This record gives sequence, structure tokens and C-alpha cells, in this order.
Amino acid sequence: MLNDKSILITGGTGSFGQKFTALALQAYPHIREIIIFSRDPQKQLQMAERFAHHPLRFICGDMGNPQDVNEACKNIDLIIHTAAIRIAGEAEANPWQAIQSNVIGAQNLIEAASTHRVRQILALSTDMASLVNNVYGATKMLSDKLFIDANQRYAPLKTSIIRYGNMLGSQGTVIPFFIKKAQEEGILPITDFRMTRFLATPEECVKIAFQALRRSIGGEIIAPKIKSYNILTIAKAVDEKAALKQIGLRPGEKLYETMVTRYDSFRTIETNDSYIIVPPYADTAKYCQHYSALPVSPEFEFNSENNPNQYTVAEIKQMIKSM
Repeated sequence: MLNDKSILITGGTGSFGQKFTALALQAYPHIREIIIFSRDPQKQLQMAERFAHHPLRFICGDMGNPQDVNEACKNIDLIIHTAAIRIAGEAEANPWQAIQSNVIGAQNLIEAASTHRVRQILALSTDMASLVNNVYGATKMLSDKLFIDANQRYAPLKTSIIRYGNMLGSQGTVIPFFIKKAQEEGILPITDFRMTRFLATPEECVKIAFQALRRSIGGEIIAPKIKSYNILTIAKAVDEKAALKQIGLRPGEKLYETMVTRYDSFRTIETNDSYIIVPPYADTAKYCQHYSALPVSPEFEFNSENNPNQYTVAEIKQMIKSM
């Protein structure tokens, strides 16, 4: 699938990009080249040292700059789009910067990919893009809309989206934060004891991406059936003896996140490992046949609270050991 291909990973020095690179090079030893596009030259240097003697090339640039993005898309077969301002608090404090990176950057990528006849874009999104109530979620919702539209407007370019929750150990996630707080203060600040979130390991996230690259038709949002946790489960796994302090929800924060809303249920289909939100311009039957899937029931919703697959304390402890 990836052998003899040139692959662009935007935001490629991040947790997902590094794990994708490692597993792709392992699974597909004849990849022609992986191009890492990101803003931080220091992180690029560190990644270059990690992947010395592998076919990697680095481009330092900004998603909001169309010239930078255009240069990165030359001679590319497929794109993994991970670049984003993704820390909710940072986006809330700098909304225009988030719009430039997450929305304008997405359109810059679509236009450059079309110009250079890139075959496929797989865009990584977030559960915050549904039932939006913060800047980050709003920008990713708009980004998703652009990629869905691009599959039709910029054909034969194929564009698809994966909607993830939290990725274990990635920047801004709760487990590293709790570990630090437990070690330094012995107190874990929790916004609300009822809070739940989706969580997957980096390996799971990359496996989902590989599958999407193979299977996607184009225009769909893929919402994988990943597991969820309650925040108290994380707290107990990190340090059962730490004191818990409930501090209240922050601006733009929700008690639970939603992968598939009931408003999307009429065009959502279910496979054994994911939910597929069919684009509004497409025939649902076509996607059902392709994925061997069935439509979900009316008013169906998949969120981190009603998810039947919840992590246990023991499972989270094991995941922490693997970090």
C-alpha cells in the first residue's frame, strides 16, 4: 500500500506523526520517501536523529502560508494531515491563530494537493468537532467540512477523515499531567468527577489510519470504536493515594465527548470496528456495500459516556507502564 510511495505528513514531528513514521517504515520497507512538514526545526532535528538512515526529508513551514504548503506537496502520492493547533486552551486564547492553522491551513493543503495531483489525503480530526462548544472544535469542524467537500469538488483527489479521541501520552492529555501533579503535589485537580473521554494508544491510532488508507472511498468521516475512560479511573491508575480536588469545568469543556451525534445518525453506518458518517452528497447504500455495513438506528449517538467499552484501572495502569 505504501511501498514506492512518497508520503507527506503535516505536523509530522508530533506523537502521531512519529509513531506513523516508525510503523510505516517497519511495515513498508520500500517507501520511496516520507516528508515531514512542521514548524519547529528543533523537533525536526530530533526526529532526523531518531530516523537516521531512513528515507525522510524535512520541510519547515506553516500551514497558514500557501507557498509553504504548495512546496511541501510537490511530487507527493498521499498526505497524512495531522498539523493543527490542538490544545483547546491555546486555541481559546488565540482564535485567529487557530483559524489560520486549522481552517485556512486545511484549504491551503487541499488546493496544493489538487494542483500537484496528489492521490489521497487522510485528515486526522477530533471528537471535539461534533457538538462544538470551543474554538478548537469549531476550527476542526470547519476543517472536516472542507475535506468532505474537497472529495467532490477536487476529484480525483480522494479525501477522508478519521475522528479520534485522546491519544495516550500526546501533548496536552491528562495522564502526563496527572503523573506530574501526583509527583510534585500529591493532589490531582479534576474538573468534574463525572467526566469521560475516548482514549487510544498511538499504535491503535496508526493501525486505524492504515486501515482507512486501504478502505476509504472518500468523503467519509471514520469514527473508530475506541474505548473510553472516566476521569476517576485515570486518577486511581496514576496514584490511588493522591488527594482529588474538583475544580469545575473550564470554558469550552464538556462532561463527555461525542464521536457520532444523533443529528448524524440518518447518514451513519456501522461496521464491526467503526462508525462511518457518509458525506451528504453521497448514496449511503454505496458505502454500506463497500464497508459491508448497516445503517444505525434513528437517534443513535456514540459518546464517551454511553460507550459500552470502558477502561478499567488495571488497563490504564498497564498503559501507563508502556508510555
